[in-house]
Amino acid sequence: APRPAPGAGPDMPAGAVWGAWLPLVDGDGLARADHRALLPLLDLGDGRVWGTTSVSLVALAPGGVRYDFSATPGDPAAWTRVL
Repeated sequence: APRPAPGAGPDMPAGAVWGAWLPLVDGDGLARADHRALLPLLDLGDGRVWGTTSVSLVALAPGGVRYDFSATPGDPAAWTRVL
């Protein structure tokens, strides 16, 4: 995925800044139960399930910082710009 532009305008939505990174975070076609997924959801047996419940994306550059957070992985509308 190409490098994001952290200095992009403050009103730019996460999808415009992160581009190809958002599909990667969402598994890019892999099920969350797949051990290769970046945001796992794993069956531990005996009715126990473990999974990541949030995701953060951070980009640093000499000209700026971009920090976006989602409490609902997989929902493109759930991204919030923190910084």
